Amino acid sequence: MNIDQNDSWNDDNDFLSGALRGAADKIPGGEVDDLHISFGVVRDRVRRRRAAKIGSLAGVSLVLVGGIAFGATQTPLLRSDDQVLPGQSQSAFVSPDSSGPTAATQVPDPIPSGPTAAGVIRDGYQPPWIRDLGAGLECGMPVADMETTAAGWSVASAGDIYGLTSDLGGMPSTAWGMPATYSAGEGSLDVSPILVWSQDGVVVDFGTNVFGAQGQIEPLLGSADGAVEAQGAAFTTCAPTETETEDIFATRLPEGSYEVRVVALPEVAPGQWATVVSQPVAVRLDAAGAHTATGTRGGSATIEPPEPAEGELSRFVLDRSTDWVTAELTRRGYETTGTPSVTAECESTNPADTVTYELYTPSSGVFGTGEVPCDGSTFESDPVVGGAEESVDVRLTNVPDGVARLWAVLAPPRDGGDSAAPCSAGGLTSAYDPSRSPSAGASATAQAIVEAALACDSDRMVELATQYPTELMVTGEPAEEVFALPEGDLQHYRTLVALLTGTGGAFNGGDAGNQTVVWPRVVAEEFRDSDEAWQEVVDAGLATQEQADAQRADELMGYTGMRIAIDESGAWRYYSPTP
Repeated sequence: MNIDQNDSWNDDNDFLSGALRGAADKIPGGEVDDLHISFGVVRDRVRRRRAAKIGSLAGVSLVLVGGIAFGATQTPLLRSDDQVLPGQSQSAFVSPDSSGPTAATQVPDPIPSGPTAAGVIRDGYQPPWIRDLGAGLECGMPVADMETTAAGWSVASAGDIYGLTSDLGGMPSTAWGMPATYSAGEGSLDVSPILVWSQDGVVVDFGTNVFGAQGQIEPLLGSADGAVEAQGAAFTTCAPTETETEDIFATRLPEGSYEVRVVALPEVAPGQWATVVSQPVAVRLDAAGAHTATGTRGGSATIEPPEPAEGELSRFVLDRSTDWVTAELTRRGYETTGTPSVTAECESTNPADTVTYELYTPSSGVFGTGEVPCDGSTFESDPVVGGAEESVDVRLTNVPDGVARLWAVLAPPRDGGDSAAPCSAGGLTSAYDPSRSPSAGASATAQAIVEAALACDSDRMVELATQYPTELMVTGEPAEEVFALPEGDLQHYRTLVALLTGTGGAFNGGDAGNQTVVWPRVVAEEFRDSDEAWQEVVDAGLATQEQADAQRADELMGYTGMRIAIDESGAWRYYSPTP
């Protein structure tokens, strides 16, 4: 099956659209590809860059985030039983399982009438990847003709629409996302659903080419069980500029009121795709983005997100204090100076509410979590190390109904930090517990290392590492380089503190009467399959749960993260990734 990438740009200047139309035909061959910047393309470029760099990290991903505990309950955010149809003053909500009406609410006023999408789309046009599906979908078709053709399948929206803006040093790109749930019938759904837009009863956009992505994606907003992200693009796929090599999509839909449907595309037989169509959701499109109705949730809000700081990685802003929800994740980069942390504020009608979040990258999975109080106070996590120099998603996994406004930013300290002073362990309050070592001699040296690391004392760290024939890293790097300040990406000070205070030590070979103690103890054969030992690795931030599960399943390698060994006499033997 030949399915092209559907690309979109994020530029509010109408001149760009016109210029691209005129210039595309004059650009030879593959150079046209340089004009196709979309969320998916930017994400793939970041992945390629990440793949080139992550090998140097030797499997290390240290994550120490404050407020790790999730709430006792996980409430799905803005379920589809809260959705309304446009143009109605009162509307029955449709539940996620499409079981029927459950409630009614006042619908906000639509955007005043103006230019309609019918004036920009091309009736009968099929984006290449839609045409290749053979599902009978085309631009301008009556939306009533869109039907579920897959027996046993159903799909529903499970939350609000949100924007995803990526600005990673090139031309910014924007896409839309919306949580969705589905029930499967025959066949399989191997890609994310799409967002199909309609206005005045006709289809005006088919979302994005999900076949150009890598499988299903978890949504960034809400935590409905089994939810996936339905995807759309900022530029309509029904208004192409055709070139000799491919079609360019650079036309925005006009501002106005739309219906948006989640459409899943399961493969019901080899090479045969069907459609599964949800109930419509009212969406308002304006200069600030796409919005779904808040209904009765949220209240007044006074908090405001700060201006972007230098080195900011990501921010999520959620505003439910008006008639229409505004939600947007902005990815600003994947390289920064200083150790970033999450800063956030939240306001709710119930000050006791909390919002849980996750930090996610494609390579690391979820590598940090936290819980933001919704009493209007400023929350700041512990410094966060992880992500392997790639863009980071901030996911809001549980947002109570009363939340009116929230912002969360992943960025280094606003003052830029003092690169010559606090190291990655600066400010930590971890304490070494001698009882977690089976040897008094090894314990004494371990405590000395922790104290020096917490004090960011480079001279003392070098002294401890050169007092004995200590092997630092698998390449035998000089102690002066390993513990030089400011630190590099591997954050050795924090890693050593995490190893020695967050995990237990265990005997692992050595001469009789002078055995070697290794941290984490999961390295030792005795604890190779210990649930408690593996949980220590995760809790200490030495690996994500996904990484720990994968390492544990590898009977040959086992744990592959950083480890430290000290013998019973107190001699520091090595600090390196597990070979």
